[in-house]
Amino acid sequence: MFTLVPAAVLDEWKRLAAQVRDVLSEAGLPVADEGDDGYFAGVTVDVDPGDDEAGGVFVLWRPHRRLGNAVVVCVTEQRMDDPVLRHFGAIAESMRQAIWSILDSAGFTVTDPHTDYRPLQLQVVGGPGDPPPADPSP
Repeated sequence: MFTLVPAAVLDEWKRLAAQVRDVLSEAGLPVADEGDDGYFAGVTVDVDPGDDEAGGVFVLWRPHRRLGNAVVVCVTEQRMDDPVLRHFGAIAESMRQAIWSILDSAGFTVTDPHTDYRPLQLQVVGGPGDPPPADPSP
């Protein structure tokens, strides 16, 4: 059964997401505003309110619609060796690393998401001055 995190946790995640948007905007990256509808090229910051491993604050770089559409066509047509996919992968990984470095420098705790539902994304688990998150390993 799907459950939501408590309201206080969701409020904290929303505060953290706003801080992430601010820092990435200050770095000069185009950042979608919370609640932007439609396609946006640049950084999107998503708050997933689920009380499971997929919940939290997530950051994704999205390319221009032209490249995004070309990737969809390649995948739909099963052209998995198309240079467009390699190019997109290189851009996505470069931007992911750049965003990680910017957030780390600003004092955020960033990690790989612990879910297969968010490929190429980052998870922000703490902000500047926050205590380190608990280690999830037993």
